[in-house]
Parts: sequence; structure tokens; C-alpha cells
Amino acid sequence: MEVLRERIKHEGVIKIPPKFMQSLGLADGDEVNVRAEASSVVIEPVTDRRRMKLNAAIVDELVECEEMFEPELS
Repeated sequence: MEVLRERIKHEGVIKIPPKFMQSLGLADGDEVNVRAEASSVVIEPVTDRRRMKLNAAIVDELVECEEMFEPELS
């Protein structure tokens, strides 16, 4: 696990290095959970399903096959 040293800036701002953001799939404006654990600060991506980015191609494919997901009425 790579560790980088960062300074705490004005009002507690800590910069997350771009390579960490990329490896975690984070982008500017994304939400993270921050918590104190023993003598450490833990920052984790929010994995709330409502915030996940959808792949447009997969959504289009699902819409095309919509009739397959309709229940059969008897």
C-alpha cells in the first residue's frame, strides 16, 4: 500500500492525490465517508447505490430488452 504525506490546509482541507482518486474511481464533487479510527483518519468512497454512475450502453441494452422483464399474466 502506497503512503503519501500531505499537509492539512486551511479549514482542514486535505488534497487526495490524483492517482489515489483514479484508483478509487473518485472524481471532483464525489462524496466520501470520513471517520476517526484509533489515531488515524479513514476516508472511504460512498457506495450508495443512488449515487453510482450508470454505463449508458448497458442502460440502452436493458431498455431494448424491456419486454423480457415484464411478468407474464395468466
